[in-house]
Amino acid sequence: MKALAIEKAGSIDHLKMVEMDIPAPGQHEVRVKVHAVGLNPVDYKLTQNGLPEWEYPHVPGLDVAGVVDEVGEGVTDWKPGDEVYYHGSLARNGGFAEYAVTRQDVLAPMPPGLSYNEAAALPTSAFTAYQSLNRKVPLRKGQTILVQAGAGGVGGFAIQFAKLQGLEVLTTCSPENIEHVTKLGADKVIDYNEQNVLEEVHKYTEGRGVDIIMDMVGKETATEALDMLAFNGHLISVVSLPDLSEYEPKSLAPSIHEVALGFVYRSDDERQIRDLGEIAREVGSLAAEKKIETLLGKVVQMEDIPDALREIEEGHVRGKIVASIAE
Repeated sequence: MKALAIEKAGSIDHLKMVEMDIPAPGQHEVRVKVHAVGLNPVDYKLTQNGLPEWEYPHVPGLDVAGVVDEVGEGVTDWKPGDEVYYHGSLARNGGFAEYAVTRQDVLAPMPPGLSYNEAAALPTSAFTAYQSLNRKVPLRKGQTILVQAGAGGVGGFAIQFAKLQGLEVLTTCSPENIEHVTKLGADKVIDYNEQNVLEEVHKYTEGRGVDIIMDMVGKETATEALDMLAFNGHLISVVSLPDLSEYEPKSLAPSIHEVALGFVYRSDDERQIRDLGEIAREVGSLAAEKKIETLLGKVVQMEDIPDALREIEEGHVRGKIVASIAE
């Protein structure tokens, strides 16, 4: 099969088109003929840094949509011909290839009415946002949430899920994305280039701060978020945890949530791993019912994946980039 693989970690430039054996599914595993694969920041980061579990050549690609091609021993829920999508393991070969193998219990049916490209746009970004707001934090209608980087993949889905739950949404973005995040449901948009985010948040909330902050930027903004939270607020850190060295205990009583969607496979916690499949079904239903947009922004071919990952690395990509693998 054709695959885009790396012989060693260190650079996006190490991704090369190669011929590899078609993988065979093991017990309780399913082989999927890949039709589309979503691209994410984690793809270029791991291509640069690698993981101890990797065997080379390694095929990246976590977000797969396609058709079940073969099932392993003990598989009862799926059969060849089933259309599926899923979020795969960081540690094993992924979807930058014509075929990929995964556990049967993380699969979900293709959302009715969605194309393979649209389905592949969902897993990493949508599942991260959904896990954050529907698994981690107890939500109540009327709460306020600040979504940092609302024009990105995770941010765009977070805005949509928050609005579905009846939250009042503030978000940050650059000027060219203001209309985009407003259409997704943002109630208050802050241009981080021209406005002071802290001042705007406190002005909007009349000094109280927001109930929830979802940070997709990094340690600095996660740390700054503590000054924008209301008492007993929730900080969801997707990229980096905040620096708490200057935090005065009992002054804010924040709940801090680390989100590490793809690393659940490392936990060996079967219940949590299976929940990836449940999240896929729940998010897929919302997408099929048109309650959320898939945020598919651009479709490339397999050979164009390295350039697309460089575009993601440079930042300011709106929505999701997906690679079409098979028609």
